[in-house]
Amino acid sequence: MNAFRAAVVAASLPALAAAAGGPAPPRRAPARVSVVLITIDTTRADHLGCYGASGAATPTLDGLADRGVRFEQALSPVPLTAPAHASILTGRVPRRHGLRDNVGFVLDPKVPTLAETLAASGYDTAAFVSAAVLDRAVGLDRGFKAYDDSVRVGDRRAFNYEERAASQTLDAVLARLPSLGAPFFLWVHFYDPHLPYVPPEPFASRFKGRPYDGEIAFVDAQLARLLDALRRRGATPLVVVAGDHGESLGEHGEATHGIFVYQATQRVPMILYGPGIPSGRVVRDTVGLVDLAPTITALLGLSPVPGQDGRSLLPAVHGAAMKPSDYEMESFYAAFAYGWSPLRALVSGPWKYVGAPRPELYELPTDPRESKDLAASRATRTSALAADLEARASGDAAVPNDDPDDAERRARLGSLGYVGGSPAPPAGAGIDPKDGIVWIHDLDAARRAIQLGDPKDAVAPVTRLLARNPGNLQALLTLGHAQLATRSFDAALDAFRKAEALAPGDALVHAQLATTLAAKAASDRSIAIQAEREFERAVALQPRRAETYIDYTAFLGREHRVGDLLRVIERARAAGVLDPVLEADSGMILLAGGKADGARERFERALTLDPRQADALEGLGKIAFARGDWEAAAAYYAKALDAAPTEALAKTLGAIRMDKLSDRAGAKAAFERALALARPDDPDASDLREIIAELSR
Repeated sequence: MNAFRAAVVAASLPALAAAAGGPAPPRRAPARVSVVLITIDTTRADHLGCYGASGAATPTLDGLADRGVRFEQALSPVPLTAPAHASILTGRVPRRHGLRDNVGFVLDPKVPTLAETLAASGYDTAAFVSAAVLDRAVGLDRGFKAYDDSVRVGDRRAFNYEERAASQTLDAVLARLPSLGAPFFLWVHFYDPHLPYVPPEPFASRFKGRPYDGEIAFVDAQLARLLDALRRRGATPLVVVAGDHGESLGEHGEATHGIFVYQATQRVPMILYGPGIPSGRVVRDTVGLVDLAPTITALLGLSPVPGQDGRSLLPAVHGAAMKPSDYEMESFYAAFAYGWSPLRALVSGPWKYVGAPRPELYELPTDPRESKDLAASRATRTSALAADLEARASGDAAVPNDDPDDAERRARLGSLGYVGGSPAPPAGAGIDPKDGIVWIHDLDAARRAIQLGDPKDAVAPVTRLLARNPGNLQALLTLGHAQLATRSFDAALDAFRKAEALAPGDALVHAQLATTLAAKAASDRSIAIQAEREFERAVALQPRRAETYIDYTAFLGREHRVGDLLRVIERARAAGVLDPVLEADSGMILLAGGKADGARERFERALTLDPRQADALEGLGKIAFARGDWEAAAAYYAKALDAAPTEALAKTLGAIRMDKLSDRAGAKAAFERALALARPDDPDASDLREIIAELSR
């Protein structure tokens, strides 16, 4: 271990027991040791220093590997966040825990989890996740006394509004850590390496041209903060680190992940460190994320989580040979999103079989990048693995579901016209993803056009794609977005109705239908009732999607239904939705009704979620002005103007500074800002010039 790495380890890792020199005798960690599970989203093993990446900056992870056990060949069962984490927490493959895709599925409530097992054994349990895809609605909160999925925070310009940065997640963890009772089970999920790759400084500059690696380095730095906090607390936990899946980064034609099950997305880092874990050991056997739960319970001396597909890796941890095990993989994302064939795979010894319309076979030790398909030349081996995989998956329909035990929710959905989702095509049927992957360029081009504000340019590529692939749900949604953005409402409705036929239980489809109908209702009042019905469907299907409530309340506001608008916001709050726009909107309504105290509480909550929420800042400015606190009012209006520059805010700020504070220079600057923001034909422009001239004298 070099001096730099040694310094980092000494500074950040708890002083935990480690075996010294030679194979350590098999032993278990103390039965009451705490456990910290750290999952890092979208992380390829070969982009970490301890896995051989020469340009990586992962000293914390490398230090854990140096002082613990690193698994060289750890496999994810699925290249998708929610299903992979379900496998980590249950020890089961997706077809047996029920969570098959990020959308449309929930964890089977009959499947026990690691958190439930540890909670029943007296552990305090807490989880902190960094992306909406792990919202408690998918069922992964079971067994956790605290489940922090408040991901809709921060500045929308810096991060996807459905995620939070590792630093934000860790701030929440550190606030909670002192109150966790011992022993505890703490799960911390970092999402940053997921697209879009936007590492903060200094990582953005250091990894210019390699933002994905910059994201991993940023997470590594935050992990050092967590380990240091654990050291200062005096805890001696078992630390478990794992990636949920990797990232293709262009391999096999896939830019990100979710479609293929090649090693680029399936081989992940997996590291154990802490009491009872030998130092510096590398396990080269093939293992899987499904092995984590049984390994953790074995290390703690607890009974295993019932019904697991994985096995305890305790013998391998302590240097003993283990009988080889087979590992299943799958991805149904392309089936649900694009209407292509789903993929299943099986790793058995050195062989990896991929079940597709054109099956594939690879010998991983000699071909780790899966560039030489041996299915034709090794027909006997291919057939045997295909038969094994088919037997495992017999009767598996992979139908999108709501909570099968929630009879009330199912009845409500039925009353709204929702019957159920569509099953995926049978494995081996339909478009082979190897063929369809080249079409995704058209979809990406259309999405870029919309993001860049050129929705008309999105229509041609996505229409071309749909001519070849009419069952592509994502293409239909993108076409609908483009048509909606160009106010071609009938065309947008046609696209969204086709999407609804493919995915009747998709909340996003109904939300987009509702938004389109609401826009059309502005000129055709007869459509308003249809829009409201679709909003209700969308909320029933996904009661914790903030954007649906935002669009719903905007529609109700245009309808001048203030009472209903407030009731919808309260429904969102009751569902656990924390959103700065909704909080600010409700504050504005309360303020208009003369309820300043209630409004202030909503505005302050909005600013906790997003310190740059302009409406909340303006609302607090109005409250301060009403009580005669001119300095505070000016300060709030200045912040609102900085967050969302408008002529109206600038003029109000100028008036406060001129009339109430006698601040001629500040007033002049504000009115000059207002003039710069005014339209060329603004009738107030001449008045602004006169005021500025007067203040200049």
